[in-house]
Amino acid sequence: MKALYVNKSTVAQFRLLMVLFLIAVGSASQAANKGADTSVSDIVAKLKTKLELNDQQVKEVSSALTELSSTLNTLVNNQNGAEEDGDPHEFINGVKKAQGNYQEKLKKILTSSQMQSYEALREQVIMEALDNLAAIKLMDIQDQIGFSDDQLKKLTPVLGESMRGLIKIAWKYAGDERIRFGQKIRIARELKEIQHKSEREVKQILTSDQYKQWEAYKKQQQGK
Repeated sequence: MKALYVNKSTVAQFRLLMVLFLIAVGSASQAANKGADTSVSDIVAKLKTKLELNDQQVKEVSSALTELSSTLNTLVNNQNGAEEDGDPHEFINGVKKAQGNYQEKLKKILTSSQMQSYEALREQVIMEALDNLAAIKLMDIQDQIGFSDDQLKKLTPVLGESMRGLIKIAWKYAGDERIRFGQKIRIARELKEIQHKSEREVKQILTSDQYKQWEAYKKQQQGK
């Protein structure tokens, strides 16, 4: 597995993921529009309501989020100014370290019940964003494959879940300069499991003719 290459497009994707990670609750589309400048006070206000934070927790979460936002913005801005063929590991590991530090602080600030609620809310926002992305991709090929709007609605969460699985695997190993042979096998197995599960579900939704078109489209994309 080759090291993750970080170009300008990848940095933009990290910026979007950063926003999704930061807001944890609320509208993913609004967060994408606001970008990295999403107000920490707005985020904390939503978390206060959703998690029933007390005044001391609000103060501590605000401080942790401000530090996280500052660190991530610095990393992104530094990467934007770097050469595209520069070593990406420092950037990726910096993002992962910042996220890890923030999570550890949250565990000390929130109760176990609040932490569980926070994780569930964050996952919900990420899944909503991925489902929206999946729906857009499906609408682009709907006429080509010929599936109905009802089929599109059924396909959307299948693709969203598949993308979420791929992101989890990519994030787990991102920043590793060298992937050991055993890890490569494990990654390949995990990727195949996600792909097979997705394809089984897609096959149940589409007709046989539509599925043939689906497979043809995939091969066409792989050839590009």
